[in-house]
Amino acid sequence: MPGSAQHTVVISPAADIGPAAQHGIEMLGRALAEAGVSLWTDPLGETARRPDDDELRIVVAGRTAPAILALERQEWLLYNTGEPGPNGFYLSMLPGRILVVTGADDAGVLYGCQELARIVTRHGGIPEDLDIGQTPDLALRGPAIGLQRTEVEPPRQVYEYPITPDRFEWFYDRDLWLEVLETLLAQRANVIYLWSGHPFASFVQTEQFPEALEVTPEELALNRETLAWLVAEAGRRGIRLFLMFYNIHIPLPFARHHDIPLHQPRPTELTSRYTRAVLTDFVTDFPQVGLYVCLGEVLQGDLYGTEWFTETILPAVEDGVAAAGVEEPPPILLRAHSLDPKPVIEATGSRYPALHTEAKYNGESLTTWNPRGKWQQTHRYLASLGGIHVVNIHILADLEPFRYGSVTFIQRSVQAIRHRLGSNGLHLYPLFYWEWPLSPDRVQPRLRQLDRDWIWFEAWHRYAWKSDRDADAERDYWTRRLAEQFGSERAGAAALETLEAMGQIAPRLVRRLGITEGNRQTLSLGMTLSQLTNPARHRAYEDLWLSHAPAGERLEEFVATEVAGGVHVGETPLDVVEEAVRFASRAGASVEGGRAAVRSEASEYERLASDAHAIALIADFYDLKVRAAVEILCARATFDGDHRALAGRLREAVTLVEASVAVYRRLAELTSRTYWYANSMQTPQRKIPFPNGKEFGHWEQCLPEYEAELEHLRANVEILARGDLPPAVAQRPALPGRFCPIDLTVHAGGEAFEVAEGSALFDDVDEPVIALAEELTGLRGIRFTKSAVLGGEASVEFSLAEEGHLLVGYFKDASPTWLQVPDLETNTHADDRGGLTPVLTSAVTVSWNPSVDVHAFRYEAGRHTFAPGGGAYVILGAVAADQEFTGRSVSATEREDSFDWLYENPIRSKA
Repeated sequence: MPGSAQHTVVISPAADIGPAAQHGIEMLGRALAEAGVSLWTDPLGETARRPDDDELRIVVAGRTAPAILALERQEWLLYNTGEPGPNGFYLSMLPGRILVVTGADDAGVLYGCQELARIVTRHGGIPEDLDIGQTPDLALRGPAIGLQRTEVEPPRQVYEYPITPDRFEWFYDRDLWLEVLETLLAQRANVIYLWSGHPFASFVQTEQFPEALEVTPEELALNRETLAWLVAEAGRRGIRLFLMFYNIHIPLPFARHHDIPLHQPRPTELTSRYTRAVLTDFVTDFPQVGLYVCLGEVLQGDLYGTEWFTETILPAVEDGVAAAGVEEPPPILLRAHSLDPKPVIEATGSRYPALHTEAKYNGESLTTWNPRGKWQQTHRYLASLGGIHVVNIHILADLEPFRYGSVTFIQRSVQAIRHRLGSNGLHLYPLFYWEWPLSPDRVQPRLRQLDRDWIWFEAWHRYAWKSDRDADAERDYWTRRLAEQFGSERAGAAALETLEAMGQIAPRLVRRLGITEGNRQTLSLGMTLSQLTNPARHRAYEDLWLSHAPAGERLEEFVATEVAGGVHVGETPLDVVEEAVRFASRAGASVEGGRAAVRSEASEYERLASDAHAIALIADFYDLKVRAAVEILCARATFDGDHRALAGRLREAVTLVEASVAVYRRLAELTSRTYWYANSMQTPQRKIPFPNGKEFGHWEQCLPEYEAELEHLRANVEILARGDLPPAVAQRPALPGRFCPIDLTVHAGGEAFEVAEGSALFDDVDEPVIALAEELTGLRGIRFTKSAVLGGEASVEFSLAEEGHLLVGYFKDASPTWLQVPDLETNTHADDRGGLTPVLTSAVTVSWNPSVDVHAFRYEAGRHTFAPGGGAYVILGAVAADQEFTGRSVSATEREDSFDWLYENPIRSKA
């Protein structure tokens, strides 16, 4: 029987224990009291005194305490499983009835007390034989919580939300925070990453720039009080807060006061002074809060990131540390996002030892436990630097809005983080990030993610603590945990098998079929035929399949190999849709098999069953749609110029698409009862399958688009079957005529020129335009010196006489010599002025240069600066705000070869 049944327990804490260890002692004391153990406290001296005959002494101290050092010297205390590392603990029952609870740091002692309290609860007292040591695999472990909303608040842009009670009621809910903190402590998470655009103007008012404050004085006082309370309560549970901020973002009142744009792509003397002042004040007042720095997106990080970090951010932090009078500076976590972090790290050197790094795991989705390619190289490089390198499980765009609990997938991912990527930190997004703390389930009152998605958080944190665990033991563990929820072992086992099978489907589909792993695609809403058969048109992001997927083939590669009679390599599109249907069937059978055994939380079990049904319909939809795409691509690959001969093969595609739409109708009907929306980011950044995440945020909103796609395909195939040609093929489309120009004035940074055949796109080389889209002829453009801009930066100050579009020409070459079109994978603001989709492709042919695509960016009347970053480009004019764009390819070959005419309305094409 445990020794505590025979002895009074004396808890002897070291005099210098921190608040986390003290919280652990309180936890231990409650557990002992509930077990009926008599206890009292006797402070620990320089040595651990043997207890009286009727006592058992628990020594609670960190490893640097004199009493622990003495026990180690005397070899009274030995570490049979290794000395505890950061956050690690050791429990050892020593001869003489001394039980040592020690750790490498304050949090380690807390976890040691927590472990002992669990043992006491489990055994009803303290066992006489204890020798347990644990150190976590990952040094940082915890969730991201966004001070973000589902929609943008103009004139503010994405990420920009002042912190106020009307926007973030939950931030001020201390009961909710205590529940979150206790949950994270139970899971041994030790960090919370709070995300914002520019949070500092909601927490401090700097004397130098009082106009920057974004909240009222009363809200400022409440924010400071709340943050100080949260820092203290988190610290008591071994949890540090990190505050994430983007650069260069400035407060809206500050921008208006100084008449400058909200987003600053490069440092200026004013923005540097402001940022340094507000950051210094914040660090002075909250030195315990870690700083999480994004140098990309708005800031042209590869050009100015090093300068901004070393000349503005670091001096501000150093000044704040000095003013606060603290010995330990706050850790800084540098994001490897939208820039190469290596120059920043090299320039920083040893100046700031508490500098750590972060990079995304599978981009902005969960796609594989085997990341590879250049993303793997990035992680390995950052992990090799010696600090903590955090892997970011980011956004989860492919998993929204459903539950996710494939614990095997999660375990393998953490093992990859630790062993293959060599990393030692976890940053975990919730499953519906933009609407924390609520889930998207269509129930009242709204469910909380903390409750609905408990297994998501617990699994990641469990394996972040220790990833290499026995598979059979883990299956038993999770069966027990789910049995606790649903009331029986049979129901728990069924729920686990359902979650495991469901969790394999979305990752497979997105990695092999998707346009992107990023924020701009909502996988669960489906994909169009054009996106499947002509992904280049939709700017498919190649890192998705080169870094975030196993080796394999995309649809076009698969069909090319089929037609050539070749041997397929790796994972194929048909593999993933077949596997998705198979996993969906397994999930459905499992959840149905456990329904009769449910004894508690029956409504949540039904919601799990509904998720399984919805995901099965999604798997069926993709299976049918992909098989239709294969038929279309095979027809395209074997096309010999006779369009009428296509009808036979395309009829099968029509049949498959008809079946896919029927499945989607069932999906829309089901989800109309179960979910408010599919995606938590309801902004124009969502582009796939249809643009704008609010207008196309639910399956019911998307269904008419898929029905129209089917009708267009059917109509075009019927035309071919009659022996005729669809209008898009039969008629050469009439040229739309020249664009309508507006006045464009150049103030600095380039020279004006007339856009015409024979003109040069650069002013210092004789490389004339040899072919030009009619729409561009005669426009007034802006060109630069080629020798200055190749691989460098060219910005221009200009003004428009009225609202309109600036036409920017991008050379079609992926090398850094040329300016690249911005993308939403690395810059959420890339589409703030439009411009992601070309309005003309292959519009300009130039001697000795790549051809040019044209993109249109919206601008108001007045003066502006266009500073897009490094690489050569040309401005091809400015046109009216109501200018219609066809998006046409000037190359007839490009236009016809895509077969996208199949999905166009033949009546509208004819008109």
